Amino acid sequence: MTDLIKVNNEIATKDLTGIITKTNSKFKTIDDKALEKINSFMPEINRATAVFSKTNSQTTASLMTLTMLESGPYRTLRQILAQIEKKRGALREAYFKHEKNIIRLDEISEHLRLENAKEDPDYFEIRRLELEWTEINYAMNDALAYIEACIKEIGAYLERAEEVKKNNNIPDNWDEVDFENGEIENHIKSIFRNAIRDIMCGSRNHGTMEYMEQFGINPIVGYRLVDRYIQNVSNAINTEESKIPSIDIEYKFLDSMYEMFKDEYKKVLKRIGLDSVCYDEYLMKEVK
Repeated sequence: MTDLIKVNNEIATKDLTGIITKTNSKFKTIDDKALEKINSFMPEINRATAVFSKTNSQTTASLMTLTMLESGPYRTLRQILAQIEKKRGALREAYFKHEKNIIRLDEISEHLRLENAKEDPDYFEIRRLELEWTEINYAMNDALAYIEACIKEIGAYLERAEEVKKNNNIPDNWDEVDFENGEIENHIKSIFRNAIRDIMCGSRNHGTMEYMEQFGINPIVGYRLVDRYIQNVSNAINTEESKIPSIDIEYKFLDSMYEMFKDEYKKVLKRIGLDSVCYDEYLMKEVK
């Protein structure tokens, strides 16, 4: 029995640090310059996030209740901002946990100092406190990798947001009015993209028909235009195999559908008794 205890003690005293925790916990990618750049973006993100303080846009609330795919730069920005908020929430939680752990380490260090100062210190209390200190310290070191991962993701999303604005001529002080002004285009293009997929799957989807009607598009007309588009693409493939149509032909089709139907939603508003989709007094506006 004594020999068994001796073996167990030898195993317990071996240095397992390299196995049970990550060493060298400094950031591997994010440096002071990257942090400064991300911090410089945050005031704009804080301002722009207020545009999406509610679940749905006014356009969506007025004309539909379904959530559809994004087909516009402002929708893309919204998705980016949503991801940033999600990652920032995780980062905030990790940060405050880290700070609380620092306080707890200071408390444990003080308890150890007081215990060791006693004439008759509690040996097992000292061991327990030392183990808790080590456990928290290891956990904090490991957490830095996840904290940095959040920062890296936020930085990447911030870069994407800047690129979307630059490539779509969106000003830095865009607001909720701009977002709402782009909603009709987003929904009409989403309608016809869904209709293309419906027909390619061999159906005329009830949800897509309702989506068309919500924006003033006759479903028979809408699907007929999609049938014609698909046939044109098929003919182009059959007759010019060396010049197979790219995805750009679909983008052009969606653009043409928006131009054709961009004012049809007004007929829906008239039918249900509304004067407009949005009410500016309830939208976030920036001075321009």
